[in-house]
Amino acid sequence: MKLSTQFSLFNALSRVAILLLLVGVLPPVMSRLALLATDQRLEQKKEKVLRLIRRNGISDFIESGQSSYGSYNLLKEEFISLEAIVPGPRIDVIDDSKRAVEDEIVEYRVLSYSFAQGRQNYLLEIGRSTGSIGETERNFRRYALYILLVAAALTTLADLAFFRYLLAPFYTIIRQRLRNSHYPPAFDFEPIATSTADFRYLDQSLREMMATIQASFSKERKFIADASHELLTPLAALQYRFDNMLADEGLSDENLVRVVESQRTVYRLRTIIKSLLMISKIENDQFARTDTVSLAELAAEVCEEVRDRLEVLQLTLTCIVEPDFTVPHCNRGLLFTLVFNLVSNAIKYNREGGLIYVLGRPAPMGGGHVLEVRDTGHGIAKEQLPRLFHRFDKGATADPDSYGLGLSIARTIADLHGIEIDVNSIEGLGTSFLLTFPERK
Repeated sequence: MKLSTQFSLFNALSRVAILLLLVGVLPPVMSRLALLATDQRLEQKKEKVLRLIRRNGISDFIESGQSSYGSYNLLKEEFISLEAIVPGPRIDVIDDSKRAVEDEIVEYRVLSYSFAQGRQNYLLEIGRSTGSIGETERNFRRYALYILLVAAALTTLADLAFFRYLLAPFYTIIRQRLRNSHYPPAFDFEPIATSTADFRYLDQSLREMMATIQASFSKERKFIADASHELLTPLAALQYRFDNMLADEGLSDENLVRVVESQRTVYRLRTIIKSLLMISKIENDQFARTDTVSLAELAAEVCEEVRDRLEVLQLTLTCIVEPDFTVPHCNRGLLFTLVFNLVSNAIKYNREGGLIYVLGRPAPMGGGHVLEVRDTGHGIAKEQLPRLFHRFDKGATADPDSYGLGLSIARTIADLHGIEIDVNSIEGLGTSFLLTFPERK
């Protein structure tokens, strides 16, 4: 899982946890806030009534000859009452109380306040039904939830944007340093601009490692090229001597066998050296890539080349490349070697009377083409697949003519042309090599 995905997941889960926590805490908090808001409203109404009484007198509420006043609104949600009382302790409280209103018991939040007007004491009561308080509480909860959701969304987006901005140099480092990772001579050592000290240190460390790898790779290539050239000359001289010995009519049968075996050894050495030279030249980018190749024609040419070998082993080869795909900016000879090596392996490690398929088709996700070489041979053990393209690794084959370089050459050619090469194999059923050619404009 990518770092950005992990952060996004953690960010989302933490926001959800916070929301769940707040939802659990919200009801009692909202209840308390609604109660405080109601009490404040009752206090404001009390002050308003007292101002009216001080300005206009008690007669605005209690008419002459009466001792009390009461009023309810239409829905019985609020009421106000004022009545004369005997002198006593001062009253100034707010609490819950049930009142009978038109044969109905209604629970109110009631403010009770006693005061003196002239020589008479009065009790002022202002109430609001708890039902209307509950509505206020629900409104508080709704608005609070909306605010929390919006805040969570905005903070999540802000965190993601900042995280992407913060990690942009990191992704640039990974993308740029991994580019051409299979071809050290093409390493890019340009420093990545970043203000983060950790990323600068990472970039510097990677560049130092890449420089070491590039130097080692260059030394290895030079050694292989030099050694191969130096070895070919004495091998050619040996081959010439063996040819002269074979031309001697007085050579005994025993010595003849020895000379032939020696010639076979020289031939194997020359083949190995030429293969190493080819790999070295490919890695040194010494092959021009100016050809434009039809994949259908190339596959047909390879299949025609191996036709005689098929008849000996009674193998059936099917070659279908539809639609055709044109590979620009390539080396035809190298591509022929790539496909030929795969088909040759399919023949060599197949069973008698087996099948071989060379199939071309568009890439599944579009943009490119896939060439598959599939056989019905013995298959490759799962533990051998990671080492399949290593040089001189012959796996479990006992073939004395195998040098373990054919697939290594194939991988080197594929890397040079930007071709992905994948292998799938099941022991006892066969092996499939997939060459994915990129779309080039």
